Amino acid sequence: MARRKYSVDEALIARYRKEGRGTGFGADYLPWLEIGDVPSLGRSHRLRGAKTGRVHHFLSDIEVALFYVLDWHDAVSDIREQFPLDRDETQEIARRQGVGYPVDRHTRVPLVMTTDFLVDFSIDSSTRRVAYAVKPSKALTNARTAVRTAEKLEIERLYWLGKGVPWGIVTEGEISKPLVRNISWVHSYRDVEGFNNQPYPGYLAEKADLMLMELPSWRDASLRQACQGLDLRFAMQTGTALLLVRHLIACKRLVCDMTLPLDDSAPVSRFQVATAVQKVGRLG
Repeated sequence: MARRKYSVDEALIARYRKEGRGTGFGADYLPWLEIGDVPSLGRSHRLRGAKTGRVHHFLSDIEVALFYVLDWHDAVSDIREQFPLDRDETQEIARRQGVGYPVDRHTRVPLVMTTDFLVDFSIDSSTRRVAYAVKPSKALTNARTAVRTAEKLEIERLYWLGKGVPWGIVTEGEISKPLVRNISWVHSYRDVEGFNNQPYPGYLAEKADLMLMELPSWRDASLRQACQGLDLRFAMQTGTALLLVRHLIACKRLVCDMTLPLDDSAPVSRFQVATAVQKVGRLG
């Protein structure tokens, strides 16, 4: 399928600013670019964040992978994707560096540059902000495009350096595939209250508490075997126990090594009920 034509002019930039794009925090943040605004080089995604409670917009699979890791990280308090940089400042940086500033190829209007992720970490009662550019490794090594990519990344780096914000490049090589795969397996099960077909409000939360108490007694079984047995024991619809296991992992009430393969064939002995002081979901 051919990509739809896309161009940027001053009227579009003014409209985005009027809409509040690139402003706000947490649930109120609006990314500068949304999925419907630009043609994606990879698969685009909308995912609801556990940290923010809002729907995030991602333009590539690598962005999604980093989002899963960040959203899982205990210290992360806010994730803002497609964050706009001040256009006057980035144009001045480009001028000082002696490199061409990115412009729309149709209108020749200077673009508003964006950083893929601006992330707040809450550490020891203070907030540390870090910016991340997300690139496939081939974009950094391709003989035809690497130089231009490096020029634009340098503008971005110098911009955040001037703000005193640490900045770095993340490629697929820095992201643990097993960790991302496992987080994606449980991520959408964090909130089960909105699931349909509950016999009464709070039914799944009640059964989740029972699961947490009973699951350790199945430590010699596989997760599949335990869930089949617990579905019968608690008179639940087939598959409900596994749904609740994924929910408990997503909420970090049930913990395991998230870098090992995780599915219903995993032994129950790999899981333990979280204590009040356990911390999981470290970055990397």
